[in-house]
Amino acid sequence: MPIFRAPHTTAWLTLSVAACIGLTAACDERPPTTPTTQRLVVEGRWTGTMIDRSAGTGTLDVMLSGSNDVGTGPFSLAFADTSANLQGLVLARTRDAPAIDVSINITTNARDCSGAPGLFYSARLTLNGDRMTGTYEPSIGCPLLRGGSLELIRR
Repeated sequence: MPIFRAPHTTAWLTLSVAACIGLTAACDERPPTTPTTQRLVVEGRWTGTMIDRSAGTGTLDVMLSGSNDVGTGPFSLAFADTSANLQGLVLARTRDAPAIDVSINITTNARDCSGAPGLFYSARLTLNGDRMTGTYEPSIGCPLLRGGSLELIRR
């Protein structure tokens, strides 16, 4: 004599199969997807003026590239007195856009500005379309640049 009757065996078998299918569907994990990078809001070439309390007015040229909220690139700063010209690298963080945080790292030496590449300046700029304006101050600076204002236009 069988332990289970046929009608109950069919019901248990059906219930077991349905439970297995349900658990398999619940445990299905989708393959990971690569996050989509967004265009850097300040990407491109920026040209404008730097007005320093010590050095006076210079022309600043910056090229930024990157993605999401971080961009980097080279810059050059030219004054009427070419012995004060500087070059270096910038790092722009746009996480709080339209407020843009910029770190300026000088990589060349100039008149009254030796010690590169250990010279750093911090700028806080405001982005408005294709224009950024704001101020900068020395973090670890030199006598040539003592802080002032920046105005850049995207070209």
